[in-house]
Amino acid sequence: MERNAFMADADATTAARAADVTVRQREQAAGASVVTRRPRKSVKVLKKEKAVDVENPASLLPETKRVAAYCRVSTDKEEQESSLQTQMESFRTLIAEHPGWELADVYADEGISGTQVRHRDSFMRMIADCKAGKVDYILTKSISRFARNTVECLTYVRELRAMGVYVYFEKERLDTINDASEMVLSILASIAQEESRSISENIKWNQRKRYQDGIAKWAATFGFKKEGDEEYLIDEETAPTVRRIFDEYIHGKKAKEIAAELEAEGVPAPKGGHWQYSTVDFLLTNEKYCGDAQCQKSYVENHLTHKRRRNDQTLIPGYYIHRHHEGIVSREDFELAQTVRNLRSRKGKRIQYPYGDKITCPVCGRKMERIVLERTTSPAVWRCPPERGIVACAGHYVDEKYFDESLRTAYRELPMDELEKQTRRRDEKVALAAQEAMRMKREMPELGGIEYFFLHSMVREISFKKWDTMVISWKCGLKSTVHVDYTKVCDFPDSEAQRNTNISKRWVAEAARAAERMEAEATESSEARDETESEIGTEDSVVNAD
Repeated sequence: MERNAFMADADATTAARAADVTVRQREQAAGASVVTRRPRKSVKVLKKEKAVDVENPASLLPETKRVAAYCRVSTDKEEQESSLQTQMESFRTLIAEHPGWELADVYADEGISGTQVRHRDSFMRMIADCKAGKVDYILTKSISRFARNTVECLTYVRELRAMGVYVYFEKERLDTINDASEMVLSILASIAQEESRSISENIKWNQRKRYQDGIAKWAATFGFKKEGDEEYLIDEETAPTVRRIFDEYIHGKKAKEIAAELEAEGVPAPKGGHWQYSTVDFLLTNEKYCGDAQCQKSYVENHLTHKRRRNDQTLIPGYYIHRHHEGIVSREDFELAQTVRNLRSRKGKRIQYPYGDKITCPVCGRKMERIVLERTTSPAVWRCPPERGIVACAGHYVDEKYFDESLRTAYRELPMDELEKQTRRRDEKVALAAQEAMRMKREMPELGGIEYFFLHSMVREISFKKWDTMVISWKCGLKSTVHVDYTKVCDFPDSEAQRNTNISKRWVAEAARAAERMEAEATESSEARDETESEIGTEDSVVNAD
């Protein structure tokens, strides 16, 4: 029964479909007389008489091609120079023997990295000639010779293609005239860039390993020379100039004055230049002159930018090699020159030359500092900084000329017989200081200007018994007491006249504010400490209870 029902349904469906087809055929037949048939489409290909053959990209170039060659080596060593010449001759021969090619030019960069094109003069000249329409085709040995920077490589290849100039990379057999070349080029250029990075890292690692082993990199330095494998040999032609600079600077001359004298005398300067303040200052700070070598003073940021940064040892360690080679000046003279330079420097604080930390305040017992007063014609005064918060001595100051005068008097009155006795002391330092004092007294009976080298050799401390009595403690073990005759009433420290000056009042007020601030900070710190100790005590109680 079910089978008969299924067959009946199928027959009905078939009959309906047949009827529907018959109806559509009748409708079409009835409308055939009114429907117009559309004409058949026709397509015409538009092209110039000299069409470009897409299957043959070489047709994009003119029949006679102006072909250029680009060559590059990354160092100027002799073996690479030979390689550069070989590249250039090879390309000249290839272009000359190829039919339909004529040589536009051969562009060569020597001793220049391939990671930045802006430093490659010949490369940039080649791009300029391409823009001027002088070049149709460029030959180069490999992608790494053209550029080791992926971005720059692709950028210039695209720029050249837009101008109708194409590049052929011989090693990779890659021609940018083909559209599919860019994908391959981007991959190979990335490999070349990574290879450059790897080479750079290997060189850096090797150089730092040499630094760790105490081997400094040779750098041409005025006063030294290199002979074969021997480096940092003293050059006796220029070394006397270095010794003269250090000696005159230590004994009071300024770097600017030394430079002017050397320039006036026609003394040869480093690298054939001129003597300037910066030239002398650089020599005075170069540790190589005392026989040391500081390595990794700066570093290259990365192998692409080649930007050099001063090394503060945050990211990359520095290396200081003691006694690396024979010095031109003694270590003592070099360190003394650094002290003089720091005392004369304006960076960070006021100039403290020449007395430095030799002067002691009789009130607080701390070292006094030098400051120039705007209201006076005096070169400088010495005071206790109000930042210390000591109100008792903040308003006191002593004109520097009184130290100079007292020191000259004390030096002049140093008895030679007492110095001679001191030379026999068991204390070696005292005995040597006494010998130095006797030598200086013979060579220089009277002091002129007060310079640091004299204070460094002779004076241990300058202090006051009273504000009108100065005490000079000599390194030879003797002491000199000198009465200070202040010429003005306001020059006398702790006098009412000085206390009433505006500068003295201002310093006292600053010291009072500093004292209040320090007291508040101390209170805050004490409370924080007590709170921390209380928390620790509570935690201990909980632990013990558990």
